Order: sequence, then structure tokens, then C-alpha cells
Amino acid sequence: MLLRNVFTKTVRDLRWPTFWIALGMGAMTAYFAILFPTYSKILDVQSLMAKMGPLAKLFGASGDMNTLTGFLHLELFSMILPALMVVLTAGIGSGFTAGEESRGTIDVLLSYPVSRRRIVLEKSLAVFLACIVAASITWLCGVVGAAISSSALPADKLAAACVMLVLLSLAFGSIALAISAATGNRGASIGVAVGLLVVSYLIDGLANIVDGLNSIRWISPFKYYMAGDPLRNGISLGDAAVLAGITAVFLIVSLIAFDRRDLAS
Repeated sequence: MLLRNVFTKTVRDLRWPTFWIALGMGAMTAYFAILFPTYSKILDVQSLMAKMGPLAKLFGASGDMNTLTGFLHLELFSMILPALMVVLTAGIGSGFTAGEESRGTIDVLLSYPVSRRRIVLEKSLAVFLACIVAASITWLCGVVGAAISSSALPADKLAAACVMLVLLSLAFGSIALAISAATGNRGASIGVAVGLLVVSYLIDGLANIVDGLNSIRWISPFKYYMAGDPLRNGISLGDAAVLAGITAVFLIVSLIAFDRRDLAS
């Protein structure tokens, strides 16, 4: 496989990380969908969340938790699935430049007649494809699991939540890529992206409890990820545009930073 076809080579390199992340996400979604009727018989999640009061919102409680939609929102889509997807995108994004440098392969890659910007763009497109695959497997497993358990789960609303999941993960992945392209430090890029994920989650969740945080809630990508409750209401185009905009901005930063950085050292 020719190195000058950066996209195809990257897709090949990402096949196993994508497979394992997609398998994990899909398996968990199917598991909760299939066993939801059993859970609902032995555990009144709605009452449990009601006893927690406002604190329940920190854990992703929204709407009726005794439905499969609410249950999946609470158990998976509020934090677990975003964390897995961000691990995928941040881990891969940080390795595009800093990873190549640490392995000593960046000189070989740049020796081919491929521009730096094209390298970043084609590698980013491969990550986008990996996210689509992981989200599609999650959607399929959720639909099949709901059918097996005869639980109500609108396929279009689940697809909307998966789309927002992809957009959120790409936003954090682009941040990791920008830091990697600018500094060549893979550890820092992953650490910052994951740290921002946790901080933004806490800001969005605590804003429901602490009034003072409402003024800065807009800086949290999580506000735009699930505030519109896509599992129930479908995609909010405005929120989707914000997440896509974050990705675009940091992708542009990555292109400029990698193109201008001196890699001679």
C-alpha cells in the first residue's frame, strides 16, 4: 500500500482500534437494551433519581428514566459512550503528528510528494470514518437489542444521538490534534483533551445545581451534545453546528501549526 495514499493507509492502521472501540460500544448498548425489561422490573430508576434531587442531573438523569430511551441516556450516552469515542479520536488524533515524530517515521512520511496539510486532512478524514463506523455499530446494536427485548426505542432518535456523539468526539479529537500538531507532545495532547472532556462534563452537569455556573455553561461542549436530548427530540441543528464549528476551528489550527512547525529537531 503506497504511503502517498495517506487516507487508505490510515484507514488500514485504524482498523483494529476502531474494531475494538466499536465492539465495546455496540456490546454495551445491546446489553442494556436487551436486559432493560429485567432492570425495569427490579429497579425503579425514576424513583431512585427523584430521591437524589438536583444531584441526579449530574449523572445524566433526564425525562422518564423508566423507559429504554431514558435508561440509555443515563447509563451510556451521558458519559460512557462519549468517553470511549473521545479516547478513540484523541488517541488517534494525537498520534497523527506527535506519534509519527516519537516513532521516527515522520521524516519518511514527509519525504513523499504529499503536503503537510494533505497529510492532516486525509488522516482526519480517516478518523471521521472510524467514528462513523463506531457510531453505526452502536446504533445497529441498540436497534437490534430493543427489538429482542420488545422495548420502544425509535431508530431515528437513536441515530440522532449517535450523530451528536460523533460530533462531540470529533470536537475533542480536533483539540488533541491541534495540540499535537503545534507541540509534538502526544502525552500532553491526549491529557488535555481527556481533561477538557471531564471538566466540560462537570461544568454542564453542575450548572443544573450551581446557579453561578450557568454563566459559563456555554463553553462546555456537553451543553451542545445532549442539551437538546436527541434520544427523544432528534438533532438540534444549532447544537450540531456549534460542535461542527469547534471541530473546524481546531482542524484549521492543526493545519496551520503543522505546516509551520520546524520538525528538523
